[in-house]
Amino acid sequence: MLHRTILLAGAMLALSSCDTMLAPPAPPPPGPIEPATTSPLTLSTATKAPFGTYVTDGAGRAVYVLEGTRGMSGINACSGMCINMWPPVPAPPLPTGGSGLSPPALRTISGFMGAQISYSGWPLYYYSHDMAPGDTTGQGVHDQWGTWYLIRPSGEPITPHY
Repeated sequence: MLHRTILLAGAMLALSSCDTMLAPPAPPPPGPIEPATTSPLTLSTATKAPFGTYVTDGAGRAVYVLEGTRGMSGINACSGMCINMWPPVPAPPLPTGGSGLSPPALRTISGFMGAQISYSGWPLYYYSHDMAPGDTTGQGVHDQWGTWYLIRPSGEPITPHY
């Protein structure tokens, strides 16, 4: 009986090594990840009734802040499913502020998905339902993460007291 067990174990070992010899070679490891962009991001402003002047990216897309996230306590408040709905404004190497904005208020912070732009201490996000420059459909949205607002060039959220 011991002889059969040894033969059976040897046969299984031989067959399992055949699998690895017949398997295709492993793909090479991926190369280094390149930054998404190396161009500067310029924050700008737009004006729209009834909100007045608010902060946008250089392409005119509205950026939003999540109530209660000013400062370090809010960096990772939007993660998981929130990121799908409210993607962070990514931080390229050279963020700049356009006319009407305070350059010292513009910062790069470490967000949930990596480097992210903040303005006046607020992490900035896009709203996935805004389809074109000038859209502001995220203003005042209240969801499971909180309430979202456009931000004024002064660094204050545009709350419903338009």
